[in-house]
Amino acid sequence: MRQEDLPIKPRCFTHAMCATAVAVAMFAGEAVAQTGGWILVTPPPVPEKRALMKVYGAGSEAEVQAAVATLPGDDQVRLVSKIYEILTIPTLSARTEALLDALQDPAAPVSRWRSIDTFESATSCEHQRQRALHSFERAAAKVRAASPDGGDELAFEEWTIFEGLAACRMSRCVPESAVLIR
Repeated sequence: MRQEDLPIKPRCFTHAMCATAVAVAMFAGEAVAQTGGWILVTPPPVPEKRALMKVYGAGSEAEVQAAVATLPGDDQVRLVSKIYEILTIPTLSARTEALLDALQDPAAPVSRWRSIDTFESATSCEHQRQRALHSFERAAAKVRAASPDGGDELAFEEWTIFEGLAACRMSRCVPESAVLIR
């Protein structure tokens, strides 16, 4: 058989094989990207978490000033204003929720977020996130109902419920690749 009689010329065959290899590699890459795991993540604490907590628990102006002394002037004002707004909330449970929300940094790069659990699909991740959120919302509703007019302090278990609720509210499901870029 002569080269001219071949249905596919050698040069065309090489191009066809290269094109096929590129297409297979492209589709394989897409398949891996689509079937990769999903991670439920929650934001890290804000950088000024300690100062926020100290201001929140301060019993005097001197304690407030000491808590924010290391921060730049604008940050001092912003932080004290944020805590003042939280402290004006009438009920203890609502104040606690607001404080716990303020302690999280949803603006941080996702690669810095804390991993909670890994899932095979975005659907299963979101389903579990919603289940946890509803569970914490029900538990928080019971705490709110048990102490509607405030009180001085939440029990450790109640505080933990609100921590979980804050984390669930801000959590999200992301591809593993978004978290592994550290």
